[in-house]
Amino acid sequence: MSNHLAAGGGGASIWLQELFRRHYTRVVTWCLRVTGNREEALDLAQGVFVKAQRHLGAFRGDSKVSTWLYSITRSECLNYLKSRSPLDGALDDGVAEALPDDPESRPERVFELRSSVQAARALLDRELTDTEKNVFTLHYGDDVPLQTITRLLGLKNPSGAKAYLVSARRKLASALQRWRACEKLSA
Repeated sequence: MSNHLAAGGGGASIWLQELFRRHYTRVVTWCLRVTGNREEALDLAQGVFVKAQRHLGAFRGDSKVSTWLYSITRSECLNYLKSRSPLDGALDDGVAEALPDDPESRPERVFELRSSVQAARALLDRELTDTEKNVFTLHYGDDVPLQTITRLLGLKNPSGAKAYLVSARRKLASALQRWRACEKLSA
């Protein structure tokens, strides 16, 4: 298949339509997790498929098409995050509006969610290496299997992503113990 696509055969257009049909919803969902905004997620997903079309000849068939498409999605999402100001809220108004309209708890709930997301990001940034953070968020945030993460990130160690996941969990457990100890002292 990859030789036919790389050669620019007439089947490339049909293949792209099928790629879009099968994976569009999943790509939008991944983008929504990153952007927190439906419109931005749709724009980001469109960019993913444009990039996939542009780089169709680069698909060698060494991995599943979904893995290849996920690597493009991940790259586009990382570029999106890098382009955002660090002062932007973790949840924007679009996500806040999507929350249920409970007039008594809605503002508090939005604040709690925003604070929780920011605290979680800060904890991951403070405690984990970049590779550990990537493995942790891909596995737990996006349900990507460890073998796929190992391939996506090009991890060369014998245990692959599992070693980074174990290390990340150990570091986060230690940070949680330190936090609990501080809470007890201040109580």
